[in-house]
Amino acid sequence: MEAPPVVQDSVSNAVPAAAPGAVPAAGPRRWVMLAVLLAGGFLPPVDFFIVNVALPSIQHGLRASPAEVQLVISGYAAAYAVFLVTGGRLGDLYGRRRMFILAMLGFTATSALAGLAASAGLLVLARVGEGLAAALLAPQVLGAIRALHDAPGQEAALARALSLYGAMMGLAAATGQLGGGVLVAWSPLGLGWRAVFLVNLPIGALAIAGAWAFLPETSAEVRPRLDLGGAALLSAALAALVLPLSEGRGQGWPPWTFAMLAAAPFLLWAFLRHEDRVGPRGGMPLLDLELLRIPGFRRGVLVASLFFFTSPFYLLFAIERQDGAGLDPLHTGLAILPYGIGLFLGPLASAPLLARYRPRLLAAGMAVEVAGYAAIGIAVATGVSPAVLAAAVFVAGFGQGIAMPRLFNLVLADVPARQGGVAAGVVNSMLQIGAAVSVAAIGSLFFAILDAQTGPAAYAHAFGAAMIAVVAALALAALLARG
Repeated sequence: MEAPPVVQDSVSNAVPAAAPGAVPAAGPRRWVMLAVLLAGGFLPPVDFFIVNVALPSIQHGLRASPAEVQLVISGYAAAYAVFLVTGGRLGDLYGRRRMFILAMLGFTATSALAGLAASAGLLVLARVGEGLAAALLAPQVLGAIRALHDAPGQEAALARALSLYGAMMGLAAATGQLGGGVLVAWSPLGLGWRAVFLVNLPIGALAIAGAWAFLPETSAEVRPRLDLGGAALLSAALAALVLPLSEGRGQGWPPWTFAMLAAAPFLLWAFLRHEDRVGPRGGMPLLDLELLRIPGFRRGVLVASLFFFTSPFYLLFAIERQDGAGLDPLHTGLAILPYGIGLFLGPLASAPLLARYRPRLLAAGMAVEVAGYAAIGIAVATGVSPAVLAAAVFVAGFGQGIAMPRLFNLVLADVPARQGGVAAGVVNSMLQIGAAVSVAAIGSLFFAILDAQTGPAAYAHAFGAAMIAVVAALALAALLARG
């Protein structure tokens, strides 16, 4: 089955076009539905950001190893990456409203498990569960927003709805970064770091009730078969990369770590070979290999695989600010807040430049990111004033805010409309795979340089080295974006 086409709004969000069975809504009720969908879509990104500030408290409270701390982030990102496309297919098969409610139930339940976890291992398992639920949730939000604005003459309303979706993503980043520090410092009911997970429960309950009461059902008339084999092979390939990088250093690099790393390219080859055979057999492959013949798509996927190599920054900045610089969680949240503000303002500030500079904005935004992350590394390593560090953090977020919508433009510009949904799913998956691998690899570099050292200078040195790796990956991505 062919993927539904893609619609792009004023901030270049890419979403699947409405299915034939869509049920458009009109009047004030449509905006109530939109509020419900945005409440659901708010949780996955805010949960990623809110946890980072709480990681040092989690590490101390559960006596977690550095590898387990990394898996709290990379486990979520890996599960999210692998099942995003499958999550979208499930919405086509069984209805977006039904999948939205099931995903919210799953996300709320796994958030409760994370908040009640008695060990680091249980917390990592709960985070993987959250990632799976988020992968099922996110495609239903975008698909339902498009379906609810499918009637003729709804183009302007759709553009406003998608602009609100883009603003919600930036708001989630800002809220998560500050909210994590506030909750850990406030510690309502003595919950400490557990509050950053348990706060999802009332939001999830309201979203479930709202979806049950207000959302109509939408789904495709033609139902593809799920590519379970592709999902399994891709999961195995990703695990072969992430697990050794996360656990290897702490365990002294035992033989199994090298065996898994050596197996990763063969698993990837098996995945691609499997995908090549799924279509002719009547299935829907996770990755349509025909897309790889499109130069812009190939280049966009390469850029996407490096674009979220910024993810270690959130983890390591929180650890350096608390364990190194001695800040409490609240002030750590305030220190990272400029990033969320920049991420929110970047798309808005660059919107007037689209008509004239659209082809150049991706590379330009990534160049701003490179400058911002380089400045952050230098600022931390040299111990400059908090105001200078805050400015550097803002610049990094602002650059990403400019670049990220343009990344979708690069990927989708030459992709046929009928394959736009698959292309958008692939690039989202590559973003999350990059996040998972970079957290494991660059996090391992940070802890290896830190070793058993303590004190501000040791943490600043390890953080500066990690930022060199982040900047190198982003610089390579910026060069690819220019190509």
